[in-house]
Amino acid sequence: MNRRDLFRQTFLGAAAAVSGRVATAREFPSDYDASKELARDDWKPVFLDDHQDQTLIVFSDILIPATDTPGAKAALVNRFVDAVLAVETHDTQRSFLDSLAALDGESFVRYRAAFVYLTPEQQTELVTFMAYPHTLETWDENAPGSYRGHAHFSNLKDWVSRAYYSSPVGMQALGYTGAPGGVFEGCK
Repeated sequence: MNRRDLFRQTFLGAAAAVSGRVATAREFPSDYDASKELARDDWKPVFLDDHQDQTLIVFSDILIPATDTPGAKAALVNRFVDAVLAVETHDTQRSFLDSLAALDGESFVRYRAAFVYLTPEQQTELVTFMAYPHTLETWDENAPGSYRGHAHFSNLKDWVSRAYYSSPVGMQALGYTGAPGGVFEGCK
């Protein structure tokens, strides 16, 4: 299954669940590529507002920066997550937004500014603290369980990593070159 089919099935399944009735499938031309919609220059978020989108871009780029392979920003992780969230359940949407808000909340507590306005060093420091709350400052047996920031970090990390590693860029970073035994052509 490629990213386009995954996106299509996720969208149709969520739409059917929300409407409570069977959704009719939208027909796409055989050469349709959903990733081109995400890569458009005039792309705008469907679910996230601009601040949330920018926060997600910065956060995902800290988690998966460009190295010898393209990072999360180049893989358009924020756009894919936005598209999936637009058709997710209210509870899933709320959970994601709560995690983004917690990132900004922790940023305000520590630096008195939203996450996107911090210096890159401060952004990395904050993400590291949320990922590893066992620092000398907070060392405690119960730190990950009692510190909700870690759960919010994990939620955002899960979304970003699933989006990245299901993208063509992420699959190439994993060394995936196609279906075993050759290129998968699909049914004709």
